[in-house]
Amino acid sequence: MEPSEDKALFHLIKSGDEVAFTTMFDKYKTLLFIIAFRCLDNEFEAHEAVQETFVYVWEKRKTIEIQSSPKNYLVGAVRNYCFNCIRKRNATQRRDEQYAYRKDPFVVSNRIEHKELAKTLQNAINTIKPSTRTSFEMHYIEGISQKEIAKKRGISLQTVKNQVFSALKQLRSNLSK
Repeated sequence: MEPSEDKALFHLIKSGDEVAFTTMFDKYKTLLFIIAFRCLDNEFEAHEAVQETFVYVWEKRKTIEIQSSPKNYLVGAVRNYCFNCIRKRNATQRRDEQYAYRKDPFVVSNRIEHKELAKTLQNAINTIKPSTRTSFEMHYIEGISQKEIAKKRGISLQTVKNQVFSALKQLRSNLSK
């Protein structure tokens, strides 16, 4: 199916055409599953990511505005869902680790190592240029999407992406020394 056919199909979906929705689902479910599975490394979560993405599309069909193509929109949506799952998973893991620290009296040395590592990481972050550091911290520490950062800071999405990439590159360099 050509991108123009996909756009026509999505136009039908916007008007509530369930057959068009099923056609779109059947066409992209495998591609989206592969992307989700690569991100999440979990078959159940990958299937859930695809289903939740399509549920979201159906529920928001009247308000969704697609700038490029339905395929690109769906790929981006499933990736965002996966990244949110990973953030939640990491937050849960950190919470579990903090609980384990409090319960286990033998992890004092691990706490000290953790504090030293956190201090080293913070020192490395502090060497990053302030505007770049702001985007990095908003994205990785506060968990804000790059699109939201661009809106909040009044800069382009590409600038935010470049700043986050640059910050990661600088961190890798600083921490490998």
